[in-house]
Amino acid sequence: MAKRKMSQTRRDRRFGFVLIIPIIIVIFGVMGYPFLRAVYLSFTDKVVGSQESFAGLKNYKALIADPIYWKSLKNTMVYTVGCIGAKFLLGLLLAVILNQSFKGKGFFRTVLLIPWAIPGMVVATTWRWMYDSTYGIINSLLISAGISKVGIFWLSDTNLTLLSTMIVNVWRGVPFFMFSILGALQTLDKQQYEAAYVDGAGSLRQFWYITLPSIAGVLGITTLLSTIWTFNDFENVYLITGGGPLYSSSTIATYTYDMAFIQNNFAGALSVAVSVVPILLILIILYTKHNREET
Repeated sequence: MAKRKMSQTRRDRRFGFVLIIPIIIVIFGVMGYPFLRAVYLSFTDKVVGSQESFAGLKNYKALIADPIYWKSLKNTMVYTVGCIGAKFLLGLLLAVILNQSFKGKGFFRTVLLIPWAIPGMVVATTWRWMYDSTYGIINSLLISAGISKVGIFWLSDTNLTLLSTMIVNVWRGVPFFMFSILGALQTLDKQQYEAAYVDGAGSLRQFWYITLPSIAGVLGITTLLSTIWTFNDFENVYLITGGGPLYSSSTIATYTYDMAFIQNNFAGALSVAVSVVPILLILIILYTKHNREET
């Protein structure tokens, strides 16, 4: 009887594997093959409109000696860490507030969702106008309030351009954190808080020892997804600053575009893109390992 069950289980597993073969083929065709092709081309001298030939590590050696690449990588790290930190804290704060009962809560939930619902191109174009040193509403308000006499050069000051793009990314990304965390908060058992209150635990201790551990899984996957999206953010940076001036706001995504379509160095652009894949893989591996240890 036991052998028959084991045999049936094996047949079920084989049948299940057969069923997912078409999905594996589609995924490989859509994602796997293009990725492997990109890795191969990063080792060639490929330019747009011509046949490639193998060039070994030439492109990667050029990256090591390229100061703009390192500047773009540094900007990407600052951009990612700064935006994720701000979105995490603001999203958590707003989620905790919206989890309370107060009048007009539905209205505020709707309003706070708007930044996430607006198309990225519309967001970037609107903020670019708002940042304009001559006609932008931000400088107009600063001058009217007496905070600045001539306005701030948000898009031309090399010390501010990266910050300007980060503000937009945070403004648009906070709702994702907020609603993800809010959903997790609404599933928590209130009896835990009642028991903690009876034991004399205050609001801060309840938040630290009950709330945060209970929503740790949601915080982890939300942070991981947002980190990958922010690290690869092209639309926001390119439409607002184009990576300039003088590459002051250049990121890996915008520098890849610059090399491919401005410098016509397609293989070099692919080497830039492939060079950061290990960073993203490390993030995914660390999260997976941490998640397994917790479960």
